[in-house]
Amino acid sequence: MSITLVPERTVLLITDPQVDFLKPESVVWDHVGETVEENNVVENLVQLRDAAREGGIKVFYSPHYYEQDEYESWQHLNTIDGMMFETRMFDRAGSGSDFIPELEPDDNTFVCAPHKQLSGFWSNDINTQLRQRDISTIVLAGMSANLCVESHLRDAVEAGFEVVVVTDATAAAGKAALDAAYTNYGFIAHETTTTEEIVPRLAQREMAPADD
Repeated sequence: MSITLVPERTVLLITDPQVDFLKPESVVWDHVGETVEENNVVENLVQLRDAAREGGIKVFYSPHYYEQDEYESWQHLNTIDGMMFETRMFDRAGSGSDFIPELEPDDNTFVCAPHKQLSGFWSNDINTQLRQRDISTIVLAGMSANLCVESHLRDAVEAGFEVVVVTDATAAAGKAALDAAYTNYGFIAHETTTTEEIVPRLAQREMAPADD
């Protein structure tokens, strides 16, 4: 099923478009770098952002970062929290939490409060910000596929949004994790698509008629 993207009711939501997921200087590049590069994630995210801008669709970022006090005081870390805290991933005091230069926020970008767990619908203001703007459809992309993207997807669907996931605008810590996410997207999302397919729809370009 192909979801109709009505500009005033649709957003492009990008999770964690930050150095510590998308650049070689990342503290976890040895885990995610291969699939980031294979999927051309940075280039695809830029295409999505530019198309949304062209089509009058707002872009939302759901970032992830931690403060010094959190590294020192948190007591109940799950496995992924433990990895992030051990490597000081998304350290607000360092460059790893910065947005990558290619996706620096502009006037068409709304940056949500940071999500401290995997889903922004629990630990930041995403749901409120979208509801206040009467948004009903989310085009979802970003990092990482089986963690923050999938968690945002699940909670967005539970909250009543229609969600389209762009499968080649995300990556994960290895092919197995990425394939697992793809399987779950197929069950949970209202639609899965690719950057090439969704860009004209985001940009609201008239599709050329097919040749007879």
